[in-house]
Amino acid sequence: MSRLSWIQDEVLEDIVDEILNRALSAQQNSIQRLEKNVIDPFSSLFLAKASDITNQKNLKRVQGYHTISSAISNAIGYLHQKVIGSIDGFIDYDSGYDIESTNRKIIAEIKNKHNTMNSSNRDKVISDLDIAIKQKQNGWVAYLVIIIPKTPKRYKTQLSKRQVYEVDGTTFYEIATESKTAMRDLFYAVMDILDSRKPLGSSVVKYCENVLKEGIPE
Repeated sequence: MSRLSWIQDEVLEDIVDEILNRALSAQQNSIQRLEKNVIDPFSSLFLAKASDITNQKNLKRVQGYHTISSAISNAIGYLHQKVIGSIDGFIDYDSGYDIESTNRKIIAEIKNKHNTMNSSNRDKVISDLDIAIKQKQNGWVAYLVIIIPKTPKRYKTQLSKRQVYEVDGTTFYEIATESKTAMRDLFYAVMDILDSRKPLGSSVVKYCENVLKEGIPE
């Protein structure tokens, strides 16, 4: 029996493994970048003091975290694009926008967090979605999907005179799957897959569950 009713286990496992490999690669590359790049000595001083670090190895590890975190955040946006593109009736379009469903008359651009775009990038995404549905036949709807919203609340905001909306990730997953708990269910399915590869540890699981409760709307 599949972990989720709306995506095959094999497909989800392949996506998770791809993202995990990206994360591992980012971790390895961060060490190489630290060795090759010029490091700001002033930043190093303040980072060490603010983080109460007195060990060189720990300081270098923390300096590498930002690079790793940024790479993983980008990869998570890709994860959601691939997952949603694997839902029945949806495809990973990846040409002008991320997602398309012909039978549902939906197109979407997926962004992982609310601060992924600056104002000019945001305006361009909205304009591109507006142009895309203008070129479609009547009845099409476009979504700018913010997976992790600024506040943990569901919302749907119209962005243009045409059918262009901004929605949180939980709302869009419900639109795509017709399951109100789809995004939370996905979290636990992904956690189960990762834990099967290598145990995550109870404290990590508890922490991530708390982050889910605090950051994702129900």
